[in-house]
Amino acid sequence: MNKTLLKITLGVACLMSFTACNDFLDKDVEGYATDKNFYDTQYKMQSALDAAYDVLQSDSYNDQEWRFGEAMGDNVYDTDEGTSSQMGQLVNFIFSTSNTWILQRWDVNYKGIHRANQVIYNIDRVRISTDSYSQYQEIRNIYGQAKFLRAFYYFNLVKSFGGVPIRPENETVEGLVVPRSTAEECYAYIEKDLREAAVMLKPSYTGTSELGKATTGAAVGLLMKVLLYEAKNGVPSDKWNQIIELGKYMVEGQPMTYAEMLKWSGSDEEWETLREKLWFKPKHLIQEGNAGEYEAPTYQMPNLSNVYSLKYNDYYGNALHNGDKWAYCFQFYNDGEFCKSSVFEVVFKESADGTSGDANEGYGLEFFDTGQTKMYTLDELLNNIFAIGDARGEYFIHHQTTTFDGENWQGGEGRVVSLKWYTPKKDKPKYGGDNGKNRRVMRFPEVVLTYAEALNEMGDREKSLQMLNMCKAQVNTINASTVLYKAGGYGYMRDQIWKERRAEMCFEWDRYFDLVRSGQVAKVMHAFGARRANRRGAYFREGVHNLLPIPQTEVDVSNGKVEQNPGY
Repeated sequence: MNKTLLKITLGVACLMSFTACNDFLDKDVEGYATDKNFYDTQYKMQSALDAAYDVLQSDSYNDQEWRFGEAMGDNVYDTDEGTSSQMGQLVNFIFSTSNTWILQRWDVNYKGIHRANQVIYNIDRVRISTDSYSQYQEIRNIYGQAKFLRAFYYFNLVKSFGGVPIRPENETVEGLVVPRSTAEECYAYIEKDLREAAVMLKPSYTGTSELGKATTGAAVGLLMKVLLYEAKNGVPSDKWNQIIELGKYMVEGQPMTYAEMLKWSGSDEEWETLREKLWFKPKHLIQEGNAGEYEAPTYQMPNLSNVYSLKYNDYYGNALHNGDKWAYCFQFYNDGEFCKSSVFEVVFKESADGTSGDANEGYGLEFFDTGQTKMYTLDELLNNIFAIGDARGEYFIHHQTTTFDGENWQGGEGRVVSLKWYTPKKDKPKYGGDNGKNRRVMRFPEVVLTYAEALNEMGDREKSLQMLNMCKAQVNTINASTVLYKAGGYGYMRDQIWKERRAEMCFEWDRYFDLVRSGQVAKVMHAFGARRANRRGAYFREGVHNLLPIPQTEVDVSNGKVEQNPGY
């Protein structure tokens, strides 16, 4: 049982009066509201949805994201690796079931699930003033975003803990203790949410107040990643084939129908029943002559070919930083917010008045200085991963060297940091800890590389190499390099794809989980520990540390109904 969830369930009024994050809604909800009437308008439902997004902006969410995704991996070392601290125990794999960071990861993701469930469970309470097609579209878009967010939070949990409790959408005190579902059941639940979200969401947004909301592409890209974590390298399966079908649609622009996206065959549910459940306008309300308002199973998913690109272009399609060598880095700065390579990003907004903490809605990543923990990269990464001629090897800064905009960095002798974590001088906040730089959660290169990996796993080496070199060719535009990856057998291609994933996605809070899902984690972390003076990584135990322990408080409060993972 989630203690945070208990507090929220027993105090529903707190959610009812929640002030929406200012990146998605300009006005606060006014007047008295109860759980019976809070969800009866689109405006109020949007406010509840904003609360589900708001978790992504919180310090409690982001503080645990980088610890697990980056600090536990082999791309970095930090200044808090001593085994006396909770952080040090975490990265040394000597943590207990009471580690506070593990509990925080559990709690904050269930907080997000709870808020998304409020939207999903109550969506049918919304009253619409007319039967206009546009109103149905707006409600189902809210519904689809909630399903995307719920899937996102569950994915964070299942890739960390394995099978977890699937919380009921309607929370009751009597039903707070829920046993764990299997990992397979959790993944099936996530997949269903994402497939339904994909057909309900918009392919893009134009109004600046809407930027940052989940899109069709975000749902499809995350679905491909979820399937990647389910599939096993070296074992051909339907999961790989599903990634390929989705890759053909999102990367290559091949048509896909609603029925194909939903994996609907008609055997389990009538199409009209499904349409109404997903807030498509009911067929009996569509007037003669408005046939375009009816979405049949053969209805085409939106074309995403012009939405995303590997090019370093901004939201408007213009080359970032005049197309020079720094264009790559500017994907991660304010100029690159919602750029063509961004599939989903967390929106932050600088308060500009000195407000700090979660009320600020800003999360500074200035050279990854997060209080007592400072993270640095390693020369071995620069020397071994970025091959000769790879321009990405230049996007780092050493002690007493100067950034592209003239800032001298005094990090300490021998220390190196990634410029992905830099905030250019023109973007620096007025007050410390008040950074408005968005976080890119998924970029298009990751989608293309996931597609390439699936193609290789299913034997299409030629197409896999084509996708891999699409990514590398874009990197080559930075410095006119002609170096590309070469054809080879299954293992050779797989290793090239993994190398490119590490080079392209390093320091984006995903490295550790990528090691775990690909089966490399024990070998890599043991080798890493052998090279480190403090042996960090050497204590990783295969078959145990592949999953985190269920927080002990959850096991205890449930009287063992929530079972602990093996080895803890």
